[in-house]
Amino acid sequence: MPNVFQPDFRVHRTDGASEAPSPEAALPITKADTQDYFTEVADDYRAWSPSYNMHFGFWRLGLNPLRREGMLVEMNRAVGRALKLDEPLATQEAQRRRCVIDLGCGAGATARTLVSDDPSLYAVTVTNVPVQNSIAVRLDADAGVADRMAHIEADYTRTGLPTAKADGAWAVESACYASGTSKADFVREAARLLKPGARLAVVDGFLLRHRPGRLAGWLHRLWADSWAVPTLAVRGDFVEALRHHGFEDIEVQSLRWRVAPSALHIPALATRFALAELWKARGRLSPWRRKHIVASYCALVLGLFWRDFDYCMVTAKRSG
Repeated sequence: MPNVFQPDFRVHRTDGASEAPSPEAALPITKADTQDYFTEVADDYRAWSPSYNMHFGFWRLGLNPLRREGMLVEMNRAVGRALKLDEPLATQEAQRRRCVIDLGCGAGATARTLVSDDPSLYAVTVTNVPVQNSIAVRLDADAGVADRMAHIEADYTRTGLPTAKADGAWAVESACYASGTSKADFVREAARLLKPGARLAVVDGFLLRHRPGRLAGWLHRLWADSWAVPTLAVRGDFVEALRHHGFEDIEVQSLRWRVAPSALHIPALATRFALAELWKARGRLSPWRRKHIVASYCALVLGLFWRDFDYCMVTAKRSG
């Protein structure tokens, strides 16, 4: 979840008004907090995925639920399928290169999978965390796709990239780092970047209501603070922001059961990782590394609150 922003805990609405912050959002996460978090824990993500897939996996029939990396890569491919990149292309354009954008790329794992699978693609990835780009460049070279990957250091709500040039864009567990419960600043920039008819795919956790139950709200706040997230999007607000900024054919698919097998890897992995790192550090871990471990457990428990939380893929097409 790579990109970072100055958080705003007001609930943004498309009519220009805003609502008062909820009680659980009393201590905002700052841009510096998020940058510090991802810088400090950059190497820790390797314990979850040697390829730096910084997200949950997508299980389908035929995949071994005990093999986490296969499910993580399948999530990348699920995003690629959701973009429907072949649909808008005329026959005479089929051989041309197409550009896709990863908005909040981590170390670029999703882009690397899609570019490796399709020689017609090249990818631009956007992150505010320099160390993630350094890791990405090394992994690109190892995968043999360095000539079709470009990594820029920027705020993904103000990328500076050209308008209406992208054939597809996505955010995998990164849209949550934008401000507010609608993530309107993220949606606005995605709409600007995409060509008419191109698709956006967002995979993330979503709150289902503005005020979760007391326990779910406390757990959400603990998880968000530990992973340096301002707040999860409220699903209804996010969908409305998509409509407001010119998206159509909006589809919301719950991936709760698809990600469950990979999520069940968390307890054993997090416990083993915590004990090993505490031993190496003689019992002393930096605050963000400790919070990273706490958030891993919280993510699994938060998924049990079905009335308040879901893990979804939201897709939408940029209107013509």
